[in-house]
Amino acid sequence: MADGGTIDKHDNSLAYVETEANSQADGQFKAAWAPSGKTVTVSGPCPACGGRTATEFSPGIGSSKGFRRPAPRSQGLPSPVTIFCECGHAHADRPPGALDKGCGRFWLVFLPDDARQPPSAGAAGISTGPAAL
Repeated sequence: MADGGTIDKHDNSLAYVETEANSQADGQFKAAWAPSGKTVTVSGPCPACGGRTATEFSPGIGSSKGFRRPAPRSQGLPSPVTIFCECGHAHADRPPGALDKGCGRFWLVFLPDDARQPPSAGAAGISTGPAAL
């Protein structure tokens, strides 16, 4: 797991179903930006099966035209973002061609403004550590 988390609880009896799960409660998910500011990993427990899941996003850069200007800063993430369960546990009825590696549930994660933006190198008052969502 990218965030080093462990599974607090996991419901192995939950069958695989591609459906929307309830949104998470405040503080269940964390965002951790890579030092480069080019990727961010959103991690926390699946609201359906309880397994730990982590999803990496590459928000991209804005206005990349031109060779004489400094490299543009990453645009940050939109809010909300859609997360798919990636708990890695076997769930009954999981089809062999399923793209995710979890229970099939997906949900919305609403990100606070400070977690949606990459850290600024050397900016005062900005933490580069994980931000609670």
